[in-house]
Amino acid sequence: PGGAKTSKQCSLEMVTNEAELPMVSIFKQKRVKGWWPFVARDENDELEITGKVEAELHLLTAEEAEKSPAGLARNEPD
Repeated sequence: PGGAKTSKQCSLEMVTNEAELPMVSIFKQKRVKGWWPFVARDENDELEITGKVEAELHLLTAEEAEKSPAGLARNEPD
């Protein structure tokens, strides 16, 4: 499923209602950005959100990846 646009929209329903969410193919879209939940089962065996991650995925050809290796095209952290 595609990611949520904001952290507030990123919820447990993204995991429990996965069949109802719009699916994203990175092979068609080439770039995907959003928020996805991390879930775990609690002591009652029910799902709960344990965290959220914001990610941006880019699908590159081998040639594109060689021109811009990961990390080298970025600025140093602040």
